[in-house]
Amino acid sequence: MIKLQSFGRSEYNAWRCKTQFGLKSNQTLYTVLSTFSDTTKDVFESQWLSDDDYYRDYLLNCLSDSLAETYIKFKIAKKIWDNLDAQFRKEEELSKSHLVDEFLDFKFREDMEITPQIIDLKNMRSKMNNENIGITDIFLIGAIIYKLPAA
Repeated sequence: MIKLQSFGRSEYNAWRCKTQFGLKSNQTLYTVLSTFSDTTKDVFESQWLSDDDYYRDYLLNCLSDSLAETYIKFKIAKKIWDNLDAQFRKEEELSKSHLVDEFLDFKFREDMEITPQIIDLKNMRSKMNNENIGITDIFLIGAIIYKLPAA
């Protein structure tokens, strides 16, 4: 099993994907996709309960101490997974909105060298592209021109 860095409220999507990979490798991911009564997998209840118990412990182990304390009250892995997803997907959406706001508010300063400022703008673009907020080269060039100080 792959030991992940504890999730502590940042970069949820990356943590989620890595956690799913670890669970797929142990073939226990199905426990968060459905309850035993809803599962389509051909598995005995005792096996499902064992896999769910393992996955619940795995999830709690992959959380920071403060988050583990919050989520330890849930008795099945699906509840932990669903609640984490509900809480942190919203926060990631707000984070994406913040990236767009930061990009739109960016202004070049006359008292600073232009090259580092262009690099800052390109870094913002990279972050946005990483979050699937596409910024094309043409748009970036137009934004750079628009944001230049008046001559």
